[in-house]
Amino acid sequence: MHSSRNRTARGLTSRVVTDGDSKLKTSTQIGYAFADVGLNAVETALRLYLLIFYTDRVGLESELAGLALALGLVWDAVTDPLMGAISDRTAHGRLGRRVYLWIGGALLSGAVLLLFMPPALGSQWGRFAWLLGSYAFLNTALTVINVPHMAMAGEMTTDPHERSVLFGWRFACMNVGAVVAAALPLALLEDGQRTPEILGEFSVWIGGVVLVSALVTWWSTRPVNFLVAAPRSRSFFGELRDAFQNATFRPLVVIYVIATIGIGVNSAVAFYYYGYTLELSDKQINTMVAVLLVVFTLSIIGWVKLSQRVGKVRPIVFGASTLGVATSVLYLVLPPGNFVLPLTLGAVGLGLLIGCIVLIDSVLTDVIDHDCIATGVRRSGVFFGVWRFASKIARAAAIGGAGLVLDIIGFEPNVEQPETVRSALAWLFGPGVGGFFLAAGLLLCGYRFTAAKQRQVQRILARRTARRS
Repeated sequence: MHSSRNRTARGLTSRVVTDGDSKLKTSTQIGYAFADVGLNAVETALRLYLLIFYTDRVGLESELAGLALALGLVWDAVTDPLMGAISDRTAHGRLGRRVYLWIGGALLSGAVLLLFMPPALGSQWGRFAWLLGSYAFLNTALTVINVPHMAMAGEMTTDPHERSVLFGWRFACMNVGAVVAAALPLALLEDGQRTPEILGEFSVWIGGVVLVSALVTWWSTRPVNFLVAAPRSRSFFGELRDAFQNATFRPLVVIYVIATIGIGVNSAVAFYYYGYTLELSDKQINTMVAVLLVVFTLSIIGWVKLSQRVGKVRPIVFGASTLGVATSVLYLVLPPGNFVLPLTLGAVGLGLLIGCIVLIDSVLTDVIDHDCIATGVRRSGVFFGVWRFASKIARAAAIGGAGLVLDIIGFEPNVEQPETVRSALAWLFGPGVGGFFLAAGLLLCGYRFTAAKQRQVQRILARRTARRS
């Protein structure tokens, strides 16, 4: 029995990094992150194209489309912490969390095809039912792969800087996937076509990207000695309650929800604003989105380096607050028909600020370490499951609200919009989004889990490791 306890303790802390320890190879870091190419290609496609695909192509009324997507996200939110608990309870097995990479990847690949290749349905409620069912299935598949994959990051290393680098690679790969999703329509669009018309063919390519990227991560993480321990006997709801009792976790979740609502509204309304208010072509819109995501990806390097010098919280506060103010002002004053200004000021200028978001997930891994010290148990799956639960509820509110607002302002698909609708879209895309970013930045100013406290947590973990070895 004593020997078993020692093995568990060593397994729980075997990768605390000190100056003499070997660190994760760069190839392993990139390989772990590579699954996010496919995952975020899907996420980006959903955020940019799904609402406008079902309103402008399938013919579903905007309020019904928004309701179906909101309900699908609520379902997804419920399954996230459940999958986190399942993942924690199977992480110690021979296959560990890695087994969910290829299971979830296969399910997700098929779900993308179902969602973007609906059958011809004559009634509004038939279209609503197809969207709700296929979207719920896709979100379940996304949960099966995404929650275990996120939890793996906190179990590959406990070194704070190495985690920031690991999450930097994750967000770089996420943005590669986002660029793929934004740029692929440029290759598929023919003259006179709109993006919703080519999303069936688009989904075939995205499904292939999902499969390949998931298998690359599964293969690349084979040599990793993951930080896992045998599961404890604890109820699912007890795990959730314990997570929210962590005083460093609760405010971080609230801030994350607020920022995610802003991101959700921005993504859902982007094609409506650029197409109907600024009167840009779909090729111009996709070009602008692709440029923004490339700039965002490159900016991550600078944000990660800045976090090494001043910690993670202050860069997020500065970046989110500035992004909020700039977004609120810029999208109210851009003139219709001008492509250069939104490209340079929006895609490039604001794209440089969005990179600060990479640091929020990295802060969460430090919070998990804090919880490990308090409880003696590493519960990465539960924390990341709750994290994604909060994210999905926020996105449900954002996309459901966006669909409802489109109906309230009198939006009609595939026709020229009156000035009142164009103005309302500008206010929604500008201050309606920027206000959430600004609120998140201001709230984070009071966050007490500072860089000094994060370093203290790492010192405590290191001392515990020394005593157990």
